[in-house]
Amino acid sequence: MILKFLNEILPWVKKPSRYIGKEMNSIVKDPKGVSLRIALVFPDTYEIGTSNYGLEILYHILNSQPDVWAERSYLPWVDMIEKMKEKDIPLYTMESYTPLYQMNAIGISLEYELSYTNVAEVLKLSKIPLFFWERKKDPIVLGGGPCSSNPEPVYGFFDAILVGDGEEAILEIAKVLKETKGENRETIWKELAKIEGVYVPAFYEQRGKKIVPISNEFPGSIKRRIVKDLNAQPVPVRKILPNVESVHDRAVIEVARGCTRGCRFCHASIFYRPVRERSLENILKNSEEMLRNTGYEEISLLSLSTMDHSQIEEVVEELLNRFSKKKIAISIPSTRMDRFGVEIASKIASVRKTGLTFAPEAATQRLRNIINKNIEEQDIFSTLEAAKKSGWRRVKLYFMVGLPGETEEDLKELVNLLRRIKKIGFKEVSASVAVFVPKPHTPFQFARQITPEEADERFKILTRAKKSAKISYHDARMSLLEGIFSRGDRKLLDLIVKANELGALFDEWSEMFDFNVWERAFERTGIDPAEYLRERALEEELPWDHIDMGVTKEFLRKEYQRALRGEVTEDCRWKECYLCGVCPRFKVRNILFGGDDE
Repeated sequence: MILKFLNEILPWVKKPSRYIGKEMNSIVKDPKGVSLRIALVFPDTYEIGTSNYGLEILYHILNSQPDVWAERSYLPWVDMIEKMKEKDIPLYTMESYTPLYQMNAIGISLEYELSYTNVAEVLKLSKIPLFFWERKKDPIVLGGGPCSSNPEPVYGFFDAILVGDGEEAILEIAKVLKETKGENRETIWKELAKIEGVYVPAFYEQRGKKIVPISNEFPGSIKRRIVKDLNAQPVPVRKILPNVESVHDRAVIEVARGCTRGCRFCHASIFYRPVRERSLENILKNSEEMLRNTGYEEISLLSLSTMDHSQIEEVVEELLNRFSKKKIAISIPSTRMDRFGVEIASKIASVRKTGLTFAPEAATQRLRNIINKNIEEQDIFSTLEAAKKSGWRRVKLYFMVGLPGETEEDLKELVNLLRRIKKIGFKEVSASVAVFVPKPHTPFQFARQITPEEADERFKILTRAKKSAKISYHDARMSLLEGIFSRGDRKLLDLIVKANELGALFDEWSEMFDFNVWERAFERTGIDPAEYLRERALEEELPWDHIDMGVTKEFLRKEYQRALRGEVTEDCRWKECYLCGVCPRFKVRNILFGGDDE
């Protein structure tokens, strides 16, 4: 049925190769020889989903088990969705064209809050009941990813949600699903709930703002799952080669996980800490194997802060020695704001140096101290001057507006900063400006988020720099939604469902985002955005308090107070432990290979 549909429809949709599967390095098994079939779903387009490193890791780990077959699925673009609904065709897997409702389980990646209406669309298109309490013999719906740190706005979509690292937990989940096959749903939930890091929303309820277990049978908090040794974890060296160019169409190896620089706005800094590096030998071995299996001519060194890897010089030197003659390029996602970062970037760049990217985030030292961005103005200018002398022609800088403690003077200084940077002599200076969004489990989870109207007033001030820099602004209404969901509670589930019913889909795509739809959804559900943007009291109970990231709430309170006083906190990799709580509570530590472990 699905094959017949594809033959008829594909000539009439954009990028038909998105929907045919059968890619090189994808895995096909005999369904009769497996006891568990699971679909890993990325709730966005094929080009975005095939670039997701985490989903690729889980795909290969699950398929390393002889009796498990993991397949993939992605949310089709709107033209294909329309055709599928018209012909009553359900969402299917790439490997075997099996409808998702026929799988034993589906796992949906929760990477960003603006994909929540996409999650609803995935379930509807799959013909799987939207809410866990409506399902009977349907697949078990699992969730995981960074948004699991506060899953409450989408709690009803999931039978179970994994909080934290998935490499080890996914095999435990698969084992439970195999052993409980054919059992009733509550039995499966109870067995899943015994796995460390797995949250079963059915066993919790919201009382006021707090999420509590329905009985003493279940723990009061869900402890984030952490893999202690990244070196011991597999790398997807047989990366699937997509049929359509993906957004990150290259070989990728994760060189480190976690960052302890302690930027107070940064959710990833909390979600992935402590720092766990791969060793030089491990990186080289896996890089060679991945390049051999894929034929890629570029390899990206993935990490929150790749330049901070304690062996980055040796890694770059060895990769260049091995691959430069084969014309294989090396890329690093972000550049550190110091001369060392420029030196490394210059080493790996081709002869034609096009652009460097930096993230000062704020223009004044006072504001950088508040957010704990430990760089000084002299670092910014010495770095940029070194970049210019090294032959770089373009520079892109990332900033935020609406940060705690921000004044009009900070914005005016940003204009001045861009003018001074332009005078260094770059052919092009670009600035990307986003609205600060407070994230759960960060020191700034207590802070107020500015409204779109306030953001627009700030953007007007920054237009004074338009002769010095090409400035782009993130849509403040998108940031409004992101902020609402980031610090939301269970009441928002109705809002997401209503917005999707009214037509909200692909909200992170500017050409698809329609705030009018969301305004109607707010009105019909009685949700007041101001309630979710407001400042939180330090002692207030929060809807995500039951998700234990390892960092204590007391530490977050103290860091927020330090921020308001303009005090900085040093990185525990190179200074003393600042007692965030992760290492002693979760029995983990920073693992660095270029010096003594912390």
